[in-house]
Amino acid sequence: MLTSSQIIEERAADWIAARDRALSAGEWTPARQAELDGWIAESTAHRVAWLRLDAAWRQADRLVALKDRQAGAAAERNEPTRPRRWLPSPGRARWAIAVPGVFALALLLVLGLPRMPEAQKYQTEVGAREVVALKDGSRMTLNTATRVRAEIASESREVWLEGGEAYFEVAHDPAHPFIVHAGKHKITVLGTKFTVRRQGDDVRVQVSEGRVQVAAGTAPPTVLARNDTAIAEPESVLVAHKTPHQIQADLNWLQGKLVFDQLSLADAAREFNRYNRKQLVIDDAEVARIEIGGVFDANNVDAFARLLRVGFQLEVQVRGDEIHIGRPKS
Repeated sequence: MLTSSQIIEERAADWIAARDRALSAGEWTPARQAELDGWIAESTAHRVAWLRLDAAWRQADRLVALKDRQAGAAAERNEPTRPRRWLPSPGRARWAIAVPGVFALALLLVLGLPRMPEAQKYQTEVGAREVVALKDGSRMTLNTATRVRAEIASESREVWLEGGEAYFEVAHDPAHPFIVHAGKHKITVLGTKFTVRRQGDDVRVQVSEGRVQVAAGTAPPTVLARNDTAIAEPESVLVAHKTPHQIQADLNWLQGKLVFDQLSLADAAREFNRYNRKQLVIDDAEVARIEIGGVFDANNVDAFARLLRVGFQLEVQVRGDEIHIGRPKS
């Protein structure tokens, strides 16, 4: 049975052969090119297979052209030429069954080209968490509604946080820094534990162990140590120091908990809304300023709403996927 990578390689070879035949016959259309471009764009594995095999095929074509030019030059000089083996024109046959000499050259070129690390994509739904073990021994814990891509290879370790929040436990490797890209920001580490949260262009980095370097736009890189928090905007980084207790409270989402320490109800609602499809809506500005503290289950917004009704005598109304919080009825 063919592996997934072998299937992709064969499909790339089929595309090369089909394009070659169509170009020779003058039948390669914009629609076919768009179809090919779509297949290449489907995944990094498709792109890598196409680039490798296309490079090998083009090299084989150059070999054919070189032999033809040499034979022509020899004929002009009336020099005898050795009988040469048949070399297929690009449109005559599928590349994978070309003459052994050309095929061998192409195979050597393919094997000799460096293989790009294949990107792995991970995504969590609203309210979900996932722990991902990476090939280098590092681990990522993805928070609610988080999207990341990871390319981990022997020579490089890179992750792209496309949205959401992730906690990283990075395996120590001084020769190969671990890099997290979050929009225009780049976080570089050797081995440490830290959190990155991204909301659009704004990025929050929090270090629970070790040191990390945060680069934002053209601003000089900023180094964060243990218990440091950085709020990175497109061209600046603001750093604050937290107590170990505050850092631990911020990491309680790893156990599915939210910890509020005299947080305004408006901010508490925003946190709950990250983890639940049923959204809290604060209808009154004065109610939004009420401060609240405690430990809550991140996914249990209904229990939190009941607490607001019973403990604060606030008006709670459920309207579809929204829970509206207002002043008590007089």
